[in-house]
Amino acid sequence: MRGPVASRRTALQGALACGGVALLTGCAIPTVRSAAGRAALDPLAEGCRDLYLYGLAALEMARARERTMGPQPNVFRHVRAPASAASRRVTTPNNDTLYSSAWLDLRSGAVELDVPATGDRYFSIALLDMHSNNFHVGGLRRDGGRAHRIRLVPPDATPAAGEVRAPTWWVWAQGRTLFSSAQDLPAAHAVQDGLGVRARGIDGGAAPPSPPPMPPTTAPALTQLSAMSGLLDGIAPPARADGPFLARSRALGLSTSALVAADGALAAAAERGVDAARRDIRAVIDAAETVDGWIYSRPTIGDFGTDYLYRAAIAVWGLAALPPVEAVYVRAAGPGPSASFDGMRPHRLRFAPGALPPVGAFWSLSLYEVLPSGELYFFDNPLQRYAIGDRTPGLARGADGSLEIRIAADDPGPALRANWLPCPRGPFSLVLRAYLPGPGFVSGRYRLPPVEPV
Repeated sequence: MRGPVASRRTALQGALACGGVALLTGCAIPTVRSAAGRAALDPLAEGCRDLYLYGLAALEMARARERTMGPQPNVFRHVRAPASAASRRVTTPNNDTLYSSAWLDLRSGAVELDVPATGDRYFSIALLDMHSNNFHVGGLRRDGGRAHRIRLVPPDATPAAGEVRAPTWWVWAQGRTLFSSAQDLPAAHAVQDGLGVRARGIDGGAAPPSPPPMPPTTAPALTQLSAMSGLLDGIAPPARADGPFLARSRALGLSTSALVAADGALAAAAERGVDAARRDIRAVIDAAETVDGWIYSRPTIGDFGTDYLYRAAIAVWGLAALPPVEAVYVRAAGPGPSASFDGMRPHRLRFAPGALPPVGAFWSLSLYEVLPSGELYFFDNPLQRYAIGDRTPGLARGADGSLEIRIAADDPGPALRANWLPCPRGPFSLVLRAYLPGPGFVSGRYRLPPVEPV
């Protein structure tokens, strides 16, 4: 019978051996085929590496909570304007939906979410636990656009019929509301305004303490591991599937108290382990596998199970990815650095007749300028056009029903202007988003055509 160490190693190797990628808002997270070349680690350093990979998603969720929660939990905050070339706060912005965000605190009891009627407009409300797993995604797909209420109960409660048990004490609620034009924004805002939170009162008692601050990404390895371990202690009762890892970590003495009072040997092991974990994450990111020049999501994106390495990689490059049944994110793999293309030459994406992305909601192809830092932002262009998709007005089809998107720095002329996606004269990247993807898209039977130089 395999022990915890062998089980953990097998889990990591299995994650590394599985081909494919994950991608959130355009950030490709591929897997690698083997762990060959990984420097040998002593057991304590290996335990520190595994702890970092296991807990990094929770740490990044806590950092996101600090940045986005505002003065109090259980309140929705809304992004009212669509992203543009001036949007530089979040890399690889989305120009399709408006975001609504609320951090839900269940430490005092159940929390209820009011969701308005949205009709046939695409809308989703994703609930993420502190390990960044989507445990409930409501909205058009699940609820048919009807007004409804979601009652969340804490992780130590037994849910009644119709209730949803939260896996962790804190939950991140992410709403996405589709808008079609500037004229449609007031209606989209009305959907956002219909979102509400009903939280249980404190009954005169003291409010639960505010979450402690998290260290920055530049903090020493031991500081990050200590904060991570303390955070994990208070998240919720651990999932049964995490038992083997947690038993191994305890056997190595990697408790919060031990990390806080660490001696020099443990501090050095933490440095070696965290450095190795970061190398493993970079190896995942640097080894993309493509199909016809596109990097596709892995089936476990958004609900990672025990694939801790993959979960950590997503946490580094993006957070709150929807599961494939709700959305598929695909990045074109250009020949340049960071999978970029060269805008000095025009390109095209041609969909054959009847071969447009199969979706139940919508699809769009977004273009991003690649900065020297590797960050991706919309490119300021004369048309103020940052994406083309099935909602773009005036797209010209071929006589046979085909659709060709022309990607170029220069205006291609009247005949092709309606289908023109402007690009810079330097590196750029392409991301296709498909919401409510068809079964063929989710299973891999449908594949996008390649992006070709003209």
